Amino acid sequence: MRMINLQLRPTLFLVGVLVLSSAVLSVALAVSALRPRPIVIVPGAENRQVVVPEQIPDAAVKKFGLLYLSYFDAYTPTTIEERSNYVLRLVAPEQLEAVVKSLSERATFVVRARESCTLVLPLPEACGVASVANGLIRFSTVAERRILIAGSLKSVEQVEYVLDLRPALPSEVDPYGLVVVRQSIRSRGQAQVDDDRR
Repeated sequence: MRMINLQLRPTLFLVGVLVLSSAVLSVALAVSALRPRPIVIVPGAENRQVVVPEQIPDAAVKKFGLLYLSYFDAYTPTTIEERSNYVLRLVAPEQLEAVVKSLSERATFVVRARESCTLVLPLPEACGVASVANGLIRFSTVAERRILIAGSLKSVEQVEYVLDLRPALPSEVDPYGLVVVRQSIRSRGQAQVDDDRR
């Protein structure tokens, strides 16, 4: 009888450990399952869907590109500072120093020259989206840019914009999850306008 008790003791101990560990794991699994799942809203997504950060829908890229351009190249002397600050939120961190300097110089010129700029952007369907090297996404479009100096129309031009974008973590400031790494602006034709032709 004593022999049986000695043999049962390690077995009972192992059974107790297994039951206790099973209970702890069950509680941990229940807590994990009941925890709310993070939800990320991706502008441009058609329906509820799982979105992989490297696979951003073209519609989201187009909306981001048009939003960026509407802040970057549509301004007045009174709004240039605010719009420049918003643009900085959408720029890649490694480009920030150069962009801050460039936007600051442009803001100074705009205020002194009393320059305003309006941009007639196309519909998203007219914009291009393509994948390029290093995981970047290229957004391209052509828009009409009108420049006014002290209220007088000085030029109207067709401008081609190309933005190289990189996926980033979506945030409250940038819900699209994209940042501008490089940009190119090229005039496709300019027509000077007389002051009396407003």
